[in-house]
Amino acid sequence: MFRKKPEARCRHTSADGRRCRMPCAPGHHSLCLPHRQRQEKESDAEAIAAELLGPFAEFNTATAVNHALGKLFSLAAQGRVAPRNAAVLAYIGQLLLNSLGAVRHEAQLARGHDEWHALLRRTLRLPDFARERREAIRGRQDMLAELERAAQSGPVEVKIVGPSQREEDSDG
Repeated sequence: MFRKKPEARCRHTSADGRRCRMPCAPGHHSLCLPHRQRQEKESDAEAIAAELLGPFAEFNTATAVNHALGKLFSLAAQGRVAPRNAAVLAYIGQLLLNSLGAVRHEAQLARGHDEWHALLRRTLRLPDFARERREAIRGRQDMLAELERAAQSGPVEVKIVGPSQREEDSDG
């Protein structure tokens, strides 16, 4: 019996359905060197974009734009963003900062002063995972201390209650 050699051709398919005929890159089982480099470049670009945005969904506050510009500075210094791209993005950041006054004015006209401040508070309320974790640990420690105090006075009955049971107990 003859064994068929594993296919050593690139598996990239173009938009019109044609398949690349180049040999696979060394150390890669399915893509040639140019298609592998393109794939790596695209995934790196997505990671850089996510890093620039950070916790902000939009650039409607000076804090969000400042965060992105600070990240851009860091990425450019690391050489992860080309100097020309960094200059273009910094210029766009400057334009965003210059337009924030108009955005604020329009939002206040449309929604009112209080609604604008509520939007700012929601936007700038960044997750503080360390604080949340500390509060959860403190809550558990308080519960354990309470159980220990109760156990000293006599037997303790512990009942585990799920979220739906808690609602029923509070209603009835």
